[in-house]
Amino acid sequence: MTKIILKTTLAFIALLFVNCASNDDNTVTPEVVDPRLPNQELFKPAIQLVPKKQTAKSTGKSALTTKRLVKMYSFRLAKDQTGNEIQTNISDNRYTYDSKGRLNSVDRFKNNEFYKNITKFNFNDANQVTSTYYADIVAEINSGGFISKVTAPDGIITDITYDEIGRDIKEVANGTYTQEIEKLEENGDYTYTTVTNPFSATYLYSYDGNKVFVNIVQTEKNFGTIKEGSTTSEYEYKDKVTNITYELTVDYTKAGVYSSEPIFRCYIYDWMHIVDWKFKAVSNGVTEYEQRYDYEYVYDADGYLTESKRTTTNIANPLATPYVLKTLYTYE
Repeated sequence: MTKIILKTTLAFIALLFVNCASNDDNTVTPEVVDPRLPNQELFKPAIQLVPKKQTAKSTGKSALTTKRLVKMYSFRLAKDQTGNEIQTNISDNRYTYDSKGRLNSVDRFKNNEFYKNITKFNFNDANQVTSTYYADIVAEINSGGFISKVTAPDGIITDITYDEIGRDIKEVANGTYTQEIEKLEENGDYTYTTVTNPFSATYLYSYDGNKVFVNIVQTEKNFGTIKEGSTTSEYEYKDKVTNITYELTVDYTKAGVYSSEPIFRCYIYDWMHIVDWKFKAVSNGVTEYEQRYDYEYVYDADGYLTESKRTTTNIANPLATPYVLKTLYTYE
């Protein structure tokens, strides 16, 4: 799950970059002009960098209060020994805005106390993001407002390519990975050595109706594995190639969690309204994992997301207990 975890780390920064080139007084969601792009009018996104003015034409309602997210509270639903439902793996993020209503920062809280700042944005007078901070990740933005390059703290650099209508079609990541090699010495003691080798991954995106397909080829050079039958931790080294596939079912008429702009961006998964998501990883012919996400959403009377629930099913191990992640959204 290494690369899924990496891209989840990048998700928040990537998804929050909307195309904010309009002035403060007339920022509205642009009309959809290409049938391949979604028309997300039914529901409002939970998060936008810049507040959007709603109109009767774009929303289907004559009067609508614009809300902004102030808290996102996530937790795993589990049961204790007596069968009572409990919350574990709690994540509590708070959102603050500048005097113009633009998202300024996201802070993490623990036990209702400030823990650390995890995201910060700066803007120019045209509502364009000029700089950002998120866990030391550096993002470069092209002239169209799209993220074109992301540099992670571990040095992995990802270049992103878009098609003529702005859909993410290719991401190429290059960097290094580390592996700890364990060896049993003659005296019975174990020694541990950390080695660093090249890493690369290519993500190819394709779109077909309400389906999004992603094919990923991930290569870890000179990966060490213990030789079969070895009693002294003897290793052999060869490239480890992992093929990962995503298949997402989406509803283009509904806004995702983050942005309702009708364009595809780097890390598209949270801005789209996902119905289900299947993914599988095969390394050198062996299935490492195969899972499925199923999503449920609850909205208020104004169309704003108030609850989401993601259930993870382990396809490779049907006996495993499903993992349920629930998120509550609070607005002002």
